[in-house]
Amino acid sequence: MIKSNELKVFELRALSFELRALSFELRALRFGLNGCRGQKMNVVKNIIRFAVTIACAGMIYWYVASSIVTIGSVVGIAFFGIIGAAALFFDVISDWVKKCRRNKYLNILFNVLIVLLIAGVVYVAAVLGAMTYYSHRTPEPSATVVVLGCQVNGDQPSLMLSRRIEAAFDYLEEHPDAKCVLSGGKGSNERISEAQCMYDRLVKMGIDPSRLYMEDRSENTEENLRFTGEIIEKNGLNRELAIVTDGFHEMRAAFVAEKAGFSCGAVPARTPLFLAANFTTREILAVTAELFIK
Repeated sequence: MIKSNELKVFELRALSFELRALSFELRALRFGLNGCRGQKMNVVKNIIRFAVTIACAGMIYWYVASSIVTIGSVVGIAFFGIIGAAALFFDVISDWVKKCRRNKYLNILFNVLIVLLIAGVVYVAAVLGAMTYYSHRTPEPSATVVVLGCQVNGDQPSLMLSRRIEAAFDYLEEHPDAKCVLSGGKGSNERISEAQCMYDRLVKMGIDPSRLYMEDRSENTEENLRFTGEIIEKNGLNRELAIVTDGFHEMRAAFVAEKAGFSCGAVPARTPLFLAANFTTREILAVTAELFIK
């Protein structure tokens, strides 16, 4: 009987050792799985960092490729440069932020900055969506066409102005009864006014000169629409406008036109791709100024 009890005790002890061994194996397995999970997360994190860095480098190249320095290119290069650097040195920055967050006031500051960043992204997305909407508003069939000027190189239209002239020509061909106001003054480095350049090109393309009116005093979008309004009033033209400009510019042009009491639709010109990032960013800043400053 004693031997039987001793045997049972021995078996229980052996079972206890087996359970402990199994527990150690499970712990080792868990640590192994956690290690694998951690390695996978590091791989994913590095892929995301690499993708963000490459994307930012691509955006910076897009701005530089325009070869035109504007506030849009400066802001765009600065923004994507900061984001790219943050992605490249994420671990260092992350450790620094963790240390700073131990301070109550710095923690509040970081939270405010995150909220502002998110709000900024949402705002830019909303403005881009609104730009797209305004660039697709169909004008009235009897609308007066208004072509907004752009850079003239000597006496020849720049690429962007050429695209606007082409868009105006196509619209005038489709609407043979439409009248057209060509709006744009003469810059310091231009031999002729933007209005004259557009007039010469459209007449050369076959548009009847009697359909064209020149406004050659303006230097910005506000003056474009104000001086164009005077021509419209003087000649009894339709106050419904079909504004020809780049798609990104249609919304701000519409704001100015509607402030002046006109109704308008859009005839968007095709913006050269290598110029799109630069001028779209500049336009977002101009729209912001129009909404909150002016």
